[in-house]
Amino acid sequence: MSILEQGFLSPDIVRFIREHRHANAAAFELAEGLNKTAQKLMAAARVKIESESYSEKNLAQLLFVRTLSNFQGAILMAERGAVVEARTLARTCLETVFALAAAVKMDQTFVHKMIANDMGSRRKGANWLLERSSQDEFLAPESQAELQSFLDKLQSENTPTSGFPAEDMARRGGLHDLYIFFRQLSSDAAHPMLDALNRYADDGQGHVGGDIMWGPDCGSAEIGPTIELACCFLLAGTVAFKEIANAADFDDALEAHWLAYKKLIGDPEA
Repeated sequence: MSILEQGFLSPDIVRFIREHRHANAAAFELAEGLNKTAQKLMAAARVKIESESYSEKNLAQLLFVRTLSNFQGAILMAERGAVVEARTLARTCLETVFALAAAVKMDQTFVHKMIANDMGSRRKGANWLLERSSQDEFLAPESQAELQSFLDKLQSENTPTSGFPAEDMARRGGLHDLYIFFRQLSSDAAHPMLDALNRYADDGQGHVGGDIMWGPDCGSAEIGPTIELACCFLLAGTVAFKEIANAADFDDALEAHWLAYKKLIGDPEA
C-alpha cells in the first residue's frame, strides 16, 4: 500500500533497492568501483577557479564534477527502479562528457565556444522576454530597457552567440560513436515522446497495452543495461579528464574498469 501511496518516495523502496542490487550485482559492482576511481581523480586534480576568465582546465574540472554528479544520480535512480529517470540522467551525463572531451581536445577554442553558447542562450531569453512583454506587458519599462540595452551591447560588440550542439561537441571530442546513445536516451526517456511514454504501458515483454504501470518494479529488466551505459559514459569522461589532469597513475585502475565493463556487456575480447 505504501508504494501505491507514495511511489518512489515510499520507505518501502528499500526492499526494491536490495532486490535490484542483488539482481544486477555485477553492474552495481562496476559502478561503485568506477565511481571511487573517478572521485579520487577529481580530488587529486586540485584545479581551482582563480578568476572570472575560465581556462580549459577550469571548465574541464567543472564538467567532470557535473559528469560524476550525473552518474551518481543515475545510479541512485536505477537502484530504486526509476528507470526513466536513471536513463534521463545518463543522457545528461553523456552530454556533459561530450563537452568535457571537446574541452580537452579544443583547448582555448572550447572556452570561446562555451562563452558563445552562453551568450546565445541569454540572447534568446532576452528576445523572448521582450516579445512577451510587448504582448502582455508583464515587464516593467525599466526592465525592458535593461534587456534591450543588453541586446544592443551584444550587437555593438559583435559578440559571437552561435550554439554548440551535442553532436558537434561529440565529434570534436572524438566521441561521435557514442552520439547514437544520446539520441536513443532522448527519445526513450528524456523527452515525453511515445517511446518514453510507452514505458508506462509495457508488459515487460516489449508489448504495449493493458494497465498503465509505474513504480519501482516497472521496467526493472532495464536496470542493468542502464547502469552499463552510465558506466560507459563515466569511463569516457574519466579518461578525457585524466588527460588534461596529467594523472597517469590512474591508468591501471581505468584499464581494469574497462576490462570489467567489456566483460559485463559480453564482449568476446574481454
